[in-house]
Amino acid sequence: MSIQLSVHSELTLKKATKSNPLPQLVFFADNEGKLLGNTQNEHTARAENLIKKSGFKGELCDVVSDYALSDDGVGITVIGAGKLDKLAKNIQKLGAATYKNIKNHKSAAIVWGDVICQKHFSQFALSLLAASYRFDRYFAKKADADKLTTLSFINNKDSQDDYQAALDMTKATFAGQSFARDLANEAPNNLNPVALAKEAKKLAKEYGDKVKVTILGEKEMAKLGMGCFMSVSQGSDAEGQLVVIEYYGKNKKGSKKAKLDNPIALVGKGITFDTGGISLKPGAGMDEMKFDMGGAAAMLGTTKAVCEAGLEIDLVTVLACAENMPSGKATRPGDIVTAMDGTSVEILNTDAEGRLVLCDALCYVQDNYKPRTIVDAATLTGACVIALGSVRSAVYSNDEDTLFALESAGEHTGDLLWQMPLDDEYASQLKSNFADLQNIGGREGGSITAACFLQHFIKEGQAWAHLDIAGTASLSGANKGATGRPVPMLVQFLKSQENQ
Repeated sequence: MSIQLSVHSELTLKKATKSNPLPQLVFFADNEGKLLGNTQNEHTARAENLIKKSGFKGELCDVVSDYALSDDGVGITVIGAGKLDKLAKNIQKLGAATYKNIKNHKSAAIVWGDVICQKHFSQFALSLLAASYRFDRYFAKKADADKLTTLSFINNKDSQDDYQAALDMTKATFAGQSFARDLANEAPNNLNPVALAKEAKKLAKEYGDKVKVTILGEKEMAKLGMGCFMSVSQGSDAEGQLVVIEYYGKNKKGSKKAKLDNPIALVGKGITFDTGGISLKPGAGMDEMKFDMGGAAAMLGTTKAVCEAGLEIDLVTVLACAENMPSGKATRPGDIVTAMDGTSVEILNTDAEGRLVLCDALCYVQDNYKPRTIVDAATLTGACVIALGSVRSAVYSNDEDTLFALESAGEHTGDLLWQMPLDDEYASQLKSNFADLQNIGGREGGSITAACFLQHFIKEGQAWAHLDIAGTASLSGANKGATGRPVPMLVQFLKSQENQ
């Protein structure tokens, strides 16, 4: 569903028509029942009177509405913002609650006034839009669509350009995040590596003046010596694909001979289904292994958002797409394979496959693009879920500037990160008796040893960060589904890199 969004400095209501009814007005009140925003208009008194007459306490996400419409036909809703000193922390919850309460109105106007800055306005708006997301393509009978088609934000009149710019970025981010969620939520019988590569090709058609897509199949990867990648994809009938997307944000590509100028590189793990291979996973919850391409989905969604926003950066996105299946062709525990850079790897567990496709993708992007920094994202380890749950993604990095920029972007968007260590003592767990490396360490520090494995393939002096998003890219239980994280953080990170 498409919602028309706009930012205004003051509330002006035009005469209602059948196609353009007057909006439901949304105000916010703190836990003392005080209306927020310092915005005075003809309906403020009604909102204050509604709070007083109803005994509304303003607790977080509580709601009171006035459906005894005034003479001009305008309805009022007041949503509790809770304690004012916790408003920033709760802003995303408020966004979701607001959408829930306005989705059945065709038009709504949200009155924030001067109470939130552009950063928290962006978080609120994205959370509100994300609450409108639906993945219902497989239901024979779909639920009634939400009615909301027009939404206005009434913000501080002294900073309208800033709020409008924030809203424009939010819309681009939402487009990318929704795309990522669609891909990750897709049924694995309909989204194998070849189908995922086709989704990337669509970006070249949609944004053809700035995007070029190249697909490497297994023959090309074999010639390049990508033995680690091939060890994962060989067990499946679906061919593995290395997808390379070049985004020319500084200049149009002009010709196929154009070169990206010291680009930022995004690398995503795209295991479209992970059975564990010969090291077969338990059956319970295996359906959620369709989310194991969450890293590739996030990077593809981020690339779409960058295209939508028209960011002035050069970017290369590499997606390592494979299906991890048990078969007569599948890799065995004990097999030894060789990565693109010549490193031999003893495979002790075929369920530690994400690092195998990623290491060759990392070698490829370094050899072909010499990026100024690389950020990879992967639903890499269950150990990360145990460590951080679904609140923060883990970040590992060898470069302070990249780390600081990523963490700052996470704080700006509310899509939070937590720095993890990369001590040599952890890497020692990857020593093998028969090869340069083994693909797993011991039970301790599983997310860390996985990151150390990837770091082995990063060249000296190459800035790099690894995001383990196993706990944040999707949710289980009643809210099972893809979240589209960390698209918001990555888009903000890339925006911060403009003109650098």
